[in-house]
Amino acid sequence: MCSPKSMVWLMLPLILGFFVGSIGVQMQTCVPSEVVTVNPDGATGAAFVAYHAGLSNFQKGVTLAFVRGLVSNGWRCDVTTASREAPMDLSAYDLLVLGAPTYAFKPADPLRRYLKLVGDLGGLPTVLLVTGAGTTERAASILAGYVEDANGTPIDVLELWQAAPNEEVHGLSDAAEIAERAGASLMLP
Repeated sequence: MCSPKSMVWLMLPLILGFFVGSIGVQMQTCVPSEVVTVNPDGATGAAFVAYHAGLSNFQKGVTLAFVRGLVSNGWRCDVTTASREAPMDLSAYDLLVLGAPTYAFKPADPLRRYLKLVGDLGGLPTVLLVTGAGTTERAASILAGYVEDANGTPIDVLELWQAAPNEEVHGLSDAAEIAERAGASLMLP
C-alpha cells in the first residue's frame, strides 16, 4: 500500500502532463469568430485580416491596433480569426494581413492550416504580424514561407515582443502603438 505522500509523487507526472498537453492544444486550436467589417466605406482598399489570438490578448491587441492604423489611412478591413469558417475566396481584397503568435520558435499552426485551406493567394500582397516573448525571427521566416508557398507576396513583416524591448528595433516600447503606426503608414508596392 502506498502512502498518501507517495501517491502524490506518482500522480504528479500525470497531472503535469495533462496540464502541459492542454496548454499545447489551446495554443494550436482554431477559435472561429465572425467577420467584423471596420470602416465599410474605406476608399484606399480592402484588407482581409486573419489572426490567431493564442494564449493571451497580446496578438489580438497588436492585430487590432494595426487595423486601426489601416482604417486611419482609409482602408476597409474585414477581421476574423484564422479558421475553417473564415473566408477562403480572397479575390475581393487588395491586402492580406496575418497575425500569428510564436510558439516553440514557430508561428501558431492555425495560420498554416488556414493558408492551406485558402490555397492559391494569387500574388496577394501580405503583411505578417508576428508576436512572441522575444524571439520571433524564425517564426516570421516560416510564416513568410507559408505565404510564398500559397503564391502570396509578403510585403512587410512586423515582429513585436511581450518580454523583449521593442524600442531597440522600433524606437518605441508600446507594441500596440508600433502596430498602429505601421498600419497607418502602409503603402502597397
